[in-house]
Amino acid sequence: MQVACLLIFDPPVAAVLRVEPELRGRPLGIVDGTSIVAGWLRGSTLAQALTVEPELAVRPLSLEAVESAHAALFDVALSVSPRVHDAGLGRVFIDLAGTESLFPTGRSVRTALEARLAKVGLAGTRIGLGPTRTVALLAARHRGGGHEIARGQVADFLAPLPLDLLEPPDELEDRLSRWGIHTLGQLAQLPRAALGARLGAPGTQLARLARGEDLTPFEPASPRMRHEESASFEPALGQLEPLAFALRTVLDALCQRLSVRGLAVHELWVELELEDRRTYARRIAVGAPTLEVSVLTTLVRLVLEQAPPDAPVERLRVVASPGRVEPAQLDLFAPPLPAPAELAVTVARLEALCGPENVGAPLVEDSHRPEAVRMVPFGTRRSPLSSEPRQPPEGALLALRALRPPWRVRVNEVEGIPRKVELPRTRELRVAQHAGPWRLFGEWWGDRCFARDYFDVELADGGLYRLYHNLEGDTWFVDGIYD
Repeated sequence: MQVACLLIFDPPVAAVLRVEPELRGRPLGIVDGTSIVAGWLRGSTLAQALTVEPELAVRPLSLEAVESAHAALFDVALSVSPRVHDAGLGRVFIDLAGTESLFPTGRSVRTALEARLAKVGLAGTRIGLGPTRTVALLAARHRGGGHEIARGQVADFLAPLPLDLLEPPDELEDRLSRWGIHTLGQLAQLPRAALGARLGAPGTQLARLARGEDLTPFEPASPRMRHEESASFEPALGQLEPLAFALRTVLDALCQRLSVRGLAVHELWVELELEDRRTYARRIAVGAPTLEVSVLTTLVRLVLEQAPPDAPVERLRVVASPGRVEPAQLDLFAPPLPAPAELAVTVARLEALCGPENVGAPLVEDSHRPEAVRMVPFGTRRSPLSSEPRQPPEGALLALRALRPPWRVRVNEVEGIPRKVELPRTRELRVAQHAGPWRLFGEWWGDRCFARDYFDVELADGGLYRLYHNLEGDTWFVDGIYD
């Protein structure tokens, strides 16, 4: 078995450089309180570090950013093989068995990994290849990594390596140093039984590692189907423009992680932690899986403009449900259709203008009531009441423009037949001709029972209207106008 190791030497520093790549190559210190815990001059206080290095860039420690960087490292590993062993923050192992058709040589594996690591902002990650996880880890640690160790080269590679590459406990390292043991080769030559009698189980385990053996089996981790990125703001952001700028950076990092795995954003969940300790959360539906950061930023921004948070934002968190981009065959003789993601942006703009309840597709309900139509979101699967296609009748037809809601009007009737109709904002008009009534009733078994008499009338001004008489309330309504 050939194993690849991906090792982030300093995870807090890598997490900062992933968000701010312009700091790469500059002295950088990660601060927790008043002490530098990672990067340059680790272990000193901030004041001491600035005295030694006045140009030191200082950033606060963010455990969420470190976890996001490790999640990105895990996504890169999954893009190569589904068998990935998660060994903790900044360290993953990849089982390369079965990937020979994609990566025939170790150099091709390293080239692919380096390109994908750079894509997700982890360009400084060390890579090592070996027959075991221990050898691969040492190959990644030794002199900046990039080593490929074959099974027959393990002994020669391990023999000169210093003992501290195995990170032994200080007490154990001191005892071995007093014995004159400074390299892995010297430790591997000691008799295992004698070593165990003097140092116990930790000594024998260290000797096994010095021979390149693994102490535990390879345990593949389950792929994560929840992808999230976050950002914290100090001071809090109270305007939409800087928040949208930070949102684009977060979405770009999220899309890069999904792209290396061949996935796309299918749905977004945006969560804002406000300065007054409240949480603002919104779900953003995407018309089709996409990796276009500009489209996703526009969708989220439109939602925030429609219902903005009422307090400054201290923390932004975006969670993506992944999907796969469906390929489409283009027509050779027709112009290309708009991208499905653009429909989502258009719908979001319409919802911002008209309200979410007024945008969608009409759905006829299973009811005898003529106005039983409701709005459903675009893309909702609708079940037609009849699967048989209707054939349009021959000849010219009048189109009825339904009024929703119907107009309530005053009608002068004689024995239930309309004689005069007073339309809104007009005078009373005489009914020149009428047809009807047609009685319609239903839903008598529930609370929404109705009974109506419908008439088609021609008024004195030449207009054609459909009226109905609500028998329950003795009221008249204009249900539609014939065009």
